[in-house]
Amino acid sequence: MIVLSNPMVTRQFDLNSILRDATICISGYFYVVDLGPEVQPRAHHVGKDKRCLCSLGADCPAVSAVAGHLRQGGERTPEPPADYHILAPETCPICGAPAYFEAKLSTRQHGAGWGCSKKGNSHYWQERSRFIAQALAANPWRFPPVVVRDGKQINAWDGILPTDQVLSPGLLRAEIGA
Repeated sequence: MIVLSNPMVTRQFDLNSILRDATICISGYFYVVDLGPEVQPRAHHVGKDKRCLCSLGADCPAVSAVAGHLRQGGERTPEPPADYHILAPETCPICGAPAYFEAKLSTRQHGAGWGCSKKGNSHYWQERSRFIAQALAANPWRFPPVVVRDGKQINAWDGILPTDQVLSPGLLRAEIGA
């Protein structure tokens, strides 16, 4: 038995029956678990980190429902980009200290902003700088070549091929020192 409560009512439920009847769908990078009309809140959002957004966190029955869903071959949520935080991390990825959500650093492109309990926002910016450096290293072009390839004009991020008709040779970052 599990006891779930809200400010108005405390009830006991059979956990096996709740998990058996739960429905799971995917919304963005989350599993949305419907535990049925008798459980409040009814909808729970579970992330890949095996935490529910409700106050029970990792102890929420919705986490077990998602685990069962995945064991049975259920659909998985998509992988977020490496530099995207769905939620603020529990621990700082730089030093391991407890981390916290920082709304003013949140963006659509990079997800939830966060701060480090030891170093504040500086570790957030250190991590962002690391991702920017990796992206720059992976892309040598400031402006890619513009070519006609297979009858179509494209930006040749992969460089100029022998069969390409070159419209503009592009500009490498190394050529301008950036």
